[in-house]
Amino acid sequence: MSAVHRPLTTWVRDARPSGTAPGDTTPIPGQVRGNGATLPSAPGPFWAAHGPVNDGDERADARSLDRFRTGWERGSLPLADGGHALALIEPATGAAVVELDDLGVPLPADPATAEVVAAIERRWPAERLEPAEQALLTAAHPGLRYSLLDRLAAEGRPEPECFHVLPWERVDRLADEVTAALGASGPAQGAAAAGRPVRLRHYFAPAGSRFTAALEQLGSALRAADPRRRRVATTALCARLAGAATGRIPQPTRERLIRLLDAVGRGDAFLYATAALAAERLAGAFAAPGLGNAGVGTAGVGIADVVWHRLDYGRPATVRNRFAPLASGGTDAAEDEVLRAAFSLTLTVQDDGRLYVAVSAPFDTATAALLAGGYDEVLLLPVHVTGAAEGSELYVLLTPFSDSLSGDLAMTVAAESEVTADQAGPPLGLADLPFLDPEAVRRTLACQVRASDRRRWRQLLDRLPAGHPVRRGSEGA
Repeated sequence: MSAVHRPLTTWVRDARPSGTAPGDTTPIPGQVRGNGATLPSAPGPFWAAHGPVNDGDERADARSLDRFRTGWERGSLPLADGGHALALIEPATGAAVVELDDLGVPLPADPATAEVVAAIERRWPAERLEPAEQALLTAAHPGLRYSLLDRLAAEGRPEPECFHVLPWERVDRLADEVTAALGASGPAQGAAAAGRPVRLRHYFAPAGSRFTAALEQLGSALRAADPRRRRVATTALCARLAGAATGRIPQPTRERLIRLLDAVGRGDAFLYATAALAAERLAGAFAAPGLGNAGVGTAGVGIADVVWHRLDYGRPATVRNRFAPLASGGTDAAEDEVLRAAFSLTLTVQDDGRLYVAVSAPFDTATAALLAGGYDEVLLLPVHVTGAAEGSELYVLLTPFSDSLSGDLAMTVAAESEVTADQAGPPLGLADLPFLDPEAVRRTLACQVRASDRRRWRQLLDRLPAGHPVRRGSEGA
């Protein structure tokens, strides 16, 4: 990438001198440029945003406008209404623009901050930040920190520590509040701390995995005492943290999130294994996203919300296939079992070429209340199977019986010498139904053991509107 000074944000507005602020007689030097020099003000020392955003095209991205291809310098302009704004100045013409945040307001940046941004841009795309730069940026406006890291992550390969300048103190506060609320509430009740909610906004998007959106949703659900939204939020939080690039999260924040995940797991037995997996990942500082962070969507589905989490819970249930596929006669079978907290998954391979994946979980007073609350009486476990002719990604729909929840799949062994099966992601409930992978649902319907199981699936899918991709994709299965 060329080390030119271009906008950090997607929006800019032209700036022009506006004279001194009303009633202000203090002499102020001209606008400060990012190279440490000053450009004399003419006619006055104060500036104001003027004209339309992005020269009239708000949908354009200022970072890619031809106007800023060359000839601009980083600066900080003193504003007529107080403070300084991050700016770009074109010495050849005297033109200047101020950078705007997502609300269209000039992005605050004093001269020292602008100089740090200029220094980073001169070695763009910087792979690391100097200690002095990190210290100054940590005190800068959150929107500026976000914009800098967003563009740096898109155009370069910054070290994980670069992301530590994001406003993690907000995550710390919210994580502490939510942990306290979960600890006081137990599995079914509870409310977040009273007072003004902590807003994380979009500031942490450059760090990846979007776990902060789930954390903010969880805080909102606790304040509203909404068990369904709480369950959806905790599911997303655990899955996203289990695949996060944890090295981008400062250690004190990781420690707080581990305590939060412990509270989540104690409040939801079905989610315990995924919460523990996420906590284990947070205990290390991984530079790159994990496998679970790159959810695999179904190509051609046409809906962006379909995500298949492929998390690694450990050694899967494994059976070496010593039987010839579709062999006749005999009753020999081989099986293996894995335990994933509340879930027990058993893989059985028979000598007739059939394989079965059975999942069960305890069904008692506590899990019955959990199932009726956030899961809305629907419990789906995503599973990943290798060595089956029908495919690898499927769902097991668990049905309540007297003392257990259970469900199974019947498949055909392919030619592979080894067959495996395991939990693939966090358990899902009714609220997740519209976002299931349509192709995985179609495969699942083809693998039902009993006609009653197929009817339960059909009744579940009938809750979706006619024409919904998940419902439409299952038709004819």
